[in-house]
Amino acid sequence: MKILIATYWILPHVGGVWVYIQDLKASLERLGHEVDVLATHPDEQSYYLVNTGQRVRKEQFMPLVGGEIRATYAPHHSLISPWIVDQEIEFCTYAIAAAYFGLEKYDLIHTQDVISSRAIWQIKPEGIPLINTIHGCLATDYWTSLEGKAPPESIWKYACAREYYGATSSDYSIVPTKWLHDTLAGYLVPPNHMKVIPYGMNVKHYLQRMNEPSDLKLPDAANVIVCPARFDKVKGHSCLLDALYKLKQRRTDWICLFVGDGNLREELELKANRLGLAHHVIFTGSRNDVPALLKQSDIVVLASLNDNHPFTVMESQISQKPIVVSDAGGIPEMVEHNQTGLIARAGNSDELAHCLGTLLEDPALRKRLAANGYKWGIKRWSLTVMEKLTVPLYENLVNKQLVRKVVHPPKHPARHGSWISAQLRDRYNMHIPSSFSIVDDHIMGSVLFNAK
Repeated sequence: MKILIATYWILPHVGGVWVYIQDLKASLERLGHEVDVLATHPDEQSYYLVNTGQRVRKEQFMPLVGGEIRATYAPHHSLISPWIVDQEIEFCTYAIAAAYFGLEKYDLIHTQDVISSRAIWQIKPEGIPLINTIHGCLATDYWTSLEGKAPPESIWKYACAREYYGATSSDYSIVPTKWLHDTLAGYLVPPNHMKVIPYGMNVKHYLQRMNEPSDLKLPDAANVIVCPARFDKVKGHSCLLDALYKLKQRRTDWICLFVGDGNLREELELKANRLGLAHHVIFTGSRNDVPALLKQSDIVVLASLNDNHPFTVMESQISQKPIVVSDAGGIPEMVEHNQTGLIARAGNSDELAHCLGTLLEDPALRKRLAANGYKWGIKRWSLTVMEKLTVPLYENLVNKQLVRKVVHPPKHPARHGSWISAQLRDRYNMHIPSSFSIVDDHIMGSVLFNAK
């Protein structure tokens, strides 16, 4: 088969989705399939095929798309925030870029998020099956990031609609945890439209990377705690800093590495200084030597406020390191308290500090949890198992043995932007279905124009 793996997110990046895509691509190619990967380019101004470098700039399509969408939504400006309009323009520009690369040459498309799923579902040729893996719930992440504040009603409705339309814009969905399965069901995604397939990882490759040299030198005398996670509110770094402040009152023979980056970095650095943790917390930035850093660590910690199936947990278990986690999202499906790790309630810095202190004080417990976690991880996080569960779904879809469980959202004749589609067909010889609309079938358009 010729397969397209597609995501709206930037690739490459330091994170679980990129690891998943790389491992999936390698597995499929080992089985004899041909695989392309479509993503947003790191320059954020273009989309590209990661494996070939073929690229198209957003500005090639965005002015046409933006003008049509803004003009169509103008009479409804009191109902639609500028942020939603920008999201719709991004949706549609991504869809047209995907068509520009030629979707008709693929036997199957596997999208990796609700945005790419919705966009490609609308513009792909009929008959080419589309399966998606949903790696998390953007709406739930958004709610968590508000920290108790009420979201604007229109944006919250849009976020919920994006979750539903994105997940159901596929012939079938894969989700890594039961938690995410049940969460998406709460957004009206039919439960029988989804199959739970936990992530796998290339253990052999990971163990090789653990033995690679790292230029980050750590003090021998200190116990090393590592938190590898992007700087996003849902990852709970602020709560972790509160826990570390409380831990410092008990003992000071430790350092904690914050491995990652993001727009919260300055805020977190200021808070660490304010709490008197400047000599205990090291902000390393994004690094490509995380396996080597975990090898040097004594404890791994993940204080997520919301999470799905974090690779950090898998990697810490394969690294034979004891882990302290929160009970957010799907994490309790990965860690059993006092057996394969310690679990604190999400957002509870007292419990987090207690768990960290307990591990620092009890080397035997650290050793037991690490050994148990490794046994669990080696058995549970097999890439072969993930492959054996995923590839048959491809085959069933291509052979039309899987029947789509969702009636909505169908495609219907375009009412807006048909002149743009015609222009793109003529100028670039692009395959754009007659049903594709610049407006109607995107999230807000489907609400405004009652697409049924």
